[in-house]
Amino acid sequence: MGSLYWFETMDNGWERRLKQRIGKGIGIALLLGFILINCISFSKVSGEDIQHFVSRQGVWGPLVYMGLFAVLPAAFFPVAVLALGGGLAFGLLWGSVYTFIGALVNCALMFLLSRYVGRERISAYVQKRLPPKWQARLANAGGPQGFLLLILLRLIPAVPYNLINYAFGLTDISFGAYMLASGLGIIPGTFVFINIGDKAQQTASPAFWIALGLLGALCILTALLGRRLFPETGKMDKQKGMDASHGTKNK
Repeated sequence: MGSLYWFETMDNGWERRLKQRIGKGIGIALLLGFILINCISFSKVSGEDIQHFVSRQGVWGPLVYMGLFAVLPAAFFPVAVLALGGGLAFGLLWGSVYTFIGALVNCALMFLLSRYVGRERISAYVQKRLPPKWQARLANAGGPQGFLLLILLRLIPAVPYNLINYAFGLTDISFGAYMLASGLGIIPGTFVFINIGDKAQQTASPAFWIALGLLGALCILTALLGRRLFPETGKMDKQKGMDASHGTKNK
């Protein structure tokens, strides 16, 4: 029994070291990829560039596109550009399907990177870019309110998709809850942006303007929903403004 216990302990230790080395290796590879990708000016890449690139891949085009969506946002490539390219390349139906799959893989990848690989550096990065009130809210993201918050943030087009992926990896939300909320939250935005990409070559048609109208409607509806679900956020902003004004008067 003693020798068996020793073997199990040794085996667990070996597995732990192996996992640590694999994790570090993946982290280094992704860091190098991040540096390489950022050497390219993202501002010069358009949805049409994405369309042309994946279209040249033939039958592998869908897989290549999903791979791009799974990896590029980790380096803060704009997901809207990817989605527009997907709409141009594959149309509304299949563009939505491929984008949804690629986005879910990316959500999982960035969450796991944040939680297990580059936690300290990612935490410092997120803290510099996330307002204090949202940091306080995310500190209690493991419960039902955190689940609803993630769905809401996924719905709002103006909220940085990449930053949210990394930020929630630093919270105590479970991986399953995170993936479920992400899957539910990205469906409307995926449809809206893919629809714009699908209609982008028909700018004179009513369908294109309807697609833009859907984007505007999504922004308005999610803003109203956010105020309804989290009314204290608006109160905090109002109180902060009143305090600042009061301080100015005292001076």
